[in-house]
Amino acid sequence: MTTVTPRQAPTTVILAAVVFLLAGLQGVLRMYDSVGGAAGVVVALIAAVIYLAIAFGLWKGNKIAWILAVIGGALALLNILGGEWLSFVAGVVLLVLLLLPQSRQWFNRP
Repeated sequence: MTTVTPRQAPTTVILAAVVFLLAGLQGVLRMYDSVGGAAGVVVALIAAVIYLAIAFGLWKGNKIAWILAVIGGALALLNILGGEWLSFVAGVVLLVLLLLPQSRQWFNRP
């Protein structure tokens, strides 16, 4: 009898998922503050679920999660125009981590 050990996500992908979660948390808190009231809570909860789903998808090797995270990282680069350095840096780190060869290989596996 042979046992198959599940593949573990590369460290770069795990770090990218953590960066995505932290950036998402910042975005959710910002949405909650800007919208306010019950609508702010609903919008923040929906955004939190989306961020969690993408981070989980990255960890599991989901190609769609990778595409959404790369798009999110690219859009975060635009935050430099509004003077939000933290979001800009998170976008740069996210893109670098997700576009490294070992990360791309994780998402291009059969």
